Amino acid sequence: MHGDRQPTRNICAEVAHLGLQLQAMEIIDEILSGTEPCEADVRSSLTWHVEHNPGQPQRALLMHMLNLRRSGHS
Repeated sequence: MHGDRQPTRNICAEVAHLGLQLQAMEIIDEILSGTEPCEADVRSSLTWHVEHNPGQPQRALLMHMLNLRRSGHS
């Protein structure tokens, strides 16, 4: 019976991970769909991070945000 619980935990973890990826992709899409000229450098930075972290939108978004923080953007 204990063996049945492990796959359930793996499925739950996978679903949570996919949910996080979906949220990150939605945030990325929202940022990249912006049209404000003053935010062009932010969109360019995010695009770079997405391209350099294929299949990992949450990592791309995190790295982008850390980069903005280091560069003094808010």
